[in-house]
Amino acid sequence: MSRVFDIARREYIENVRTKAFLIGLVLTPLWMGLVLVVPKLMRGAKSEAKPVVIVDTTGVLAAPLAERIREAGGFEVEIETDEDPWKKDAADINRIDELRVKAGAGQLYAIVLTNSALEKKAKLERGERASEVIGASRSSDDAFRGPSLAAMVNDVVNMRIAEQEGIGSDILERLARPAVTYVPVDEKGEVGAPTSAVLPYLFIMLLFMGIVGISQMLVSSTLEEKSNRVYEVLLSSVSPRQLMTGKIFGICAVGFTLLLVWSGGGLLASALGGASDLVSGRQIGLLMAYYVLGFLMIASLMVAVGSACNTLKEAQNLMAPISALLALPIFLAMIVLRDPNGQLATILSFIPPFTPFLMMARVASVPEPPTWQIPASLALLAVSTWVAMRVAARVFRTGVLLYGQPPSLKEIWRWMRTKD
Repeated sequence: MSRVFDIARREYIENVRTKAFLIGLVLTPLWMGLVLVVPKLMRGAKSEAKPVVIVDTTGVLAAPLAERIREAGGFEVEIETDEDPWKKDAADINRIDELRVKAGAGQLYAIVLTNSALEKKAKLERGERASEVIGASRSSDDAFRGPSLAAMVNDVVNMRIAEQEGIGSDILERLARPAVTYVPVDEKGEVGAPTSAVLPYLFIMLLFMGIVGISQMLVSSTLEEKSNRVYEVLLSSVSPRQLMTGKIFGICAVGFTLLLVWSGGGLLASALGGASDLVSGRQIGLLMAYYVLGFLMIASLMVAVGSACNTLKEAQNLMAPISALLALPIFLAMIVLRDPNGQLATILSFIPPFTPFLMMARVASVPEPPTWQIPASLALLAVSTWVAMRVAARVFRTGVLLYGQPPSLKEIWRWMRTKD
């Protein structure tokens, strides 16, 4: 056991002294902070005003529409007046098509086209629009501005319809007010703050970076030491199993250090931001437990791949299906979090390669999984890790001393079945 510890310590010290480790230690929390802060700064920043043309066929909506849009800011409004020939030709389809072309070419952001039925105080037919906002979306910002502009036009048109029907503005405002208020409660039934929807995804990304990102270091380091014939010297004093286990434990400690610092920084930031209840110490403890077991299992596969190959290209070909499998939890999380304690979520979170990611996502959700499922998933993950390390040791024992032609999948399967 002391030899395993010596190898692990050597791997740990070598990696934590590198610039890449220090950069990852500092830049990752900064990057996460920017992800949260930059959108807020962008919302507060002033952007270029978008040109909007109001084509009013009613003669009564242009002024209130323009006033409402200008109050909101971010738009440069142009109105077609009675003296302007556009007003008379507005109903002409050719003119509307011309304006559509301008919007499509980027000369206009949007056209607000009202329905002439409103001028005549006529009731709109079923399915008939009171107004239209015609525009061309060219950026993600447009995807938010377009509906916002349509909502403003909708407010003004509704006020016009209310006037026609003799409904007072105060009644309209009362109808627009929310009739129901959602009050979240905690597991004790006490009123509390709603759980952050970002937290489950944050845990998944932390685990993905810590497990998948860092364990891939083992593929390149195993290939490098194999090509330099380092293992031939090391295996004269330690067994293949001890060497592989020491390497995995050392790199696991590197990832554990990163995750511990990142989690500590997150707890400090949430406490300073007045959201100390957002993440609990229990959740951080479970995060570390799932990380260690998940890393040991995945890292065993990485070492096995690295030992069986001779070049990075060979390893990449063998890693392709494994990488695709490990990326699945990111996409499955969207399905799982819709019903964290549903049958599908429970089954998926008990599939060993997905367990660390999906169980932590469920732990960070409301309601949390039943109490028995957490130790059960950890026990299943521990057994799966033990099996993975035993199988990987068999592949490592043979593959690390094999050079030349890369082994076929049939050969690797034969190595896996070899008795210790």
